[in-house]
Amino acid sequence: MKITQFETKILDKQGERLKGLDGLAMLLVDVDYDGKIFDMDRTVFGKDIGEDGKIGMTGLTESIAVVAIDKHGNESRSFIIKNK
Repeated sequence: MKITQFETKILDKQGERLKGLDGLAMLLVDVDYDGKIFDMDRTVFGKDIGEDGKIGMTGLTESIAVVAIDKHGNESRSFIIKNK
């Protein structure tokens, strides 16, 4: 998996919006999303994501759902990834 974009409204000490993956705390991943219920299977912490956004993960199915959580605890809506 690879994160290509992440945005948050969190500001740094200088009042500037955090850029890139700097504001990302974690990802919650449902590796076999059924289209109805998000059932978290894995947690990926921001510190474990490479600077290029790559995440090594096995056991992914054709339908994956991910919830991103920023460093202030704000959650994104789940988004669905179709694995190729």
